Amino acid sequence: MALTVAAAGVLSGCNSSKNPVMADVKVEYWREKNNWLQDLHIGNGAYDETVSVVKGGKVKKEQLTKLGDACSKSGTTYYANKVPDEIEVEWETKTPTVKIYLHM
Repeated sequence: MALTVAAAGVLSGCNSSKNPVMADVKVEYWREKNNWLQDLHIGNGAYDETVSVVKGGKVKKEQLTKLGDACSKSGTTYYANKVPDEIEVEWETKTPTVKIYLHM
Protein backbone atom coordinates (compact mmCIF):
# COMPACT_ATOMS: atom_id res chain seq x y z
CA MET A 1 0.00 0.00 0.00
CA ALA A 2 2.78 2.46 0.90
CA LEU A 3 4.45 1.85 -2.46
CA THR A 4 1.22 2.65 -4.28
CA VAL A 5 0.81 5.89 -2.33
CA ALA A 6 4.43 6.88 -2.99
CA ALA A 7 4.06 6.16 -6.70
CA ALA A 8 0.89 8.23 -6.84
CA GLY A 9 2.72 11.12 -5.16
CA VAL A 10 5.56 11.05 -7.68
CA LEU A 11 3.11 10.98 -10.58
CA SER A 12 1.23 13.96 -9.17
CA GLY A 13 4.34 16.15 -8.86
CA CYS A 14 5.32 15.23 -5.29
CA ASN A 15 8.24 13.25 -3.97
CA SER A 16 7.98 10.54 -1.33
CA SER A 17 7.95 13.15 1.47
CA LYS A 18 4.94 14.84 -0.19
CA ASN A 19 6.95 17.94 -1.08
CA PRO A 20 6.19 19.36 -4.52
CA VAL A 21 8.75 18.46 -7.18
CA MET A 22 9.69 21.63 -9.01
CA ALA A 23 10.90 21.88 -12.60
CA ASP A 24 12.38 24.71 -14.62
CA VAL A 25 10.21 25.70 -17.57
CA LYS A 26 11.50 27.77 -20.48
CA VAL A 27 9.15 30.58 -21.49
CA GLU A 28 9.46 31.90 -25.04
CA TYR A 29 7.74 35.00 -26.40
CA TRP A 30 6.47 34.85 -29.99
CA ARG A 31 4.55 37.18 -32.30
CA GLU A 32 1.20 35.66 -33.12
CA LYS A 33 0.90 34.49 -36.71
CA ASN A 34 -1.92 35.83 -38.86
CA ASN A 35 -2.82 36.00 -42.55
CA TRP A 36 -0.13 38.62 -43.24
CA LEU A 37 2.61 37.84 -40.72
CA GLN A 38 4.54 34.72 -39.82
CA ASP A 39 5.17 33.90 -36.20
CA LEU A 40 8.41 35.47 -34.99
CA HIS A 41 10.51 34.82 -31.89
CA ILE A 42 10.36 38.28 -30.29
CA GLY A 43 13.80 39.82 -29.89
CA ASN A 44 15.35 36.57 -31.17
CA GLY A 45 14.82 35.17 -27.68
CA ALA A 46 16.17 38.16 -25.74
CA TYR A 47 13.05 38.23 -23.55
CA ASP A 48 12.82 34.48 -22.93
CA GLU A 49 12.95 33.43 -19.30
CA THR A 50 12.90 30.40 -17.05
CA VAL A 51 10.30 29.93 -14.33
CA SER A 52 9.94 27.25 -11.67
CA VAL A 53 6.72 25.23 -11.76
CA VAL A 54 5.40 22.21 -9.88
CA LYS A 55 6.15 19.30 -12.19
CA GLY A 56 3.07 18.55 -14.28
CA GLY A 57 1.55 21.94 -13.44
CA LYS A 58 0.95 25.15 -15.37
CA VAL A 59 2.81 28.45 -15.59
CA LYS A 60 0.88 31.29 -13.99
CA LYS A 61 0.75 34.64 -15.76
CA GLU A 62 2.02 36.44 -12.66
CA GLN A 63 5.27 34.42 -12.90
CA LEU A 64 6.11 36.04 -16.25
CA THR A 65 8.57 38.75 -15.23
CA LYS A 66 9.62 39.62 -18.80
CA LEU A 67 6.14 39.76 -20.33
CA GLY A 68 5.99 43.55 -20.10
CA ASP A 69 9.42 43.95 -21.71
CA ALA A 70 8.53 41.54 -24.52
CA CYS A 71 5.42 43.64 -25.19
CA SER A 72 7.01 47.07 -25.10
CA LYS A 73 10.80 47.04 -25.43
CA SER A 74 11.37 45.00 -28.57
CA GLY A 75 10.85 47.90 -30.99
CA THR A 76 7.29 46.79 -31.76
CA THR A 77 4.30 47.06 -29.44
CA TYR A 78 2.65 43.75 -28.62
CA TYR A 79 -0.41 43.09 -26.48
CA ALA A 80 -0.72 40.45 -23.78
CA ASN A 81 -4.48 40.59 -23.24
CA LYS A 82 -4.92 37.14 -24.83
CA VAL A 83 -2.40 35.49 -22.49
CA PRO A 84 -4.38 33.25 -20.12
CA ASP A 85 -3.91 33.35 -16.34
CA GLU A 86 -2.59 29.76 -16.46
CA ILE A 87 -0.59 28.42 -19.39
CA GLU A 88 -0.15 24.76 -20.33
CA VAL A 89 3.43 23.45 -20.38
CA GLU A 90 4.78 21.14 -23.08
CA TRP A 91 6.05 18.55 -20.58
CA GLU A 92 6.82 15.94 -23.25
CA THR A 93 9.74 17.91 -24.69
CA LYS A 94 13.36 17.53 -23.53
CA THR A 95 13.17 21.00 -21.98
CA PRO A 96 9.68 21.80 -20.67
CA THR A 97 8.59 24.85 -22.65
CA VAL A 98 5.79 27.39 -22.89
CA LYS A 99 5.37 29.52 -25.99
CA ILE A 100 3.54 32.78 -25.33
CA TYR A 101 2.01 34.23 -28.49
CA LEU A 102 1.53 38.01 -28.39
CA HIS A 103 -0.46 39.97 -30.94
CA MET A 104 0.16 43.36 -32.48
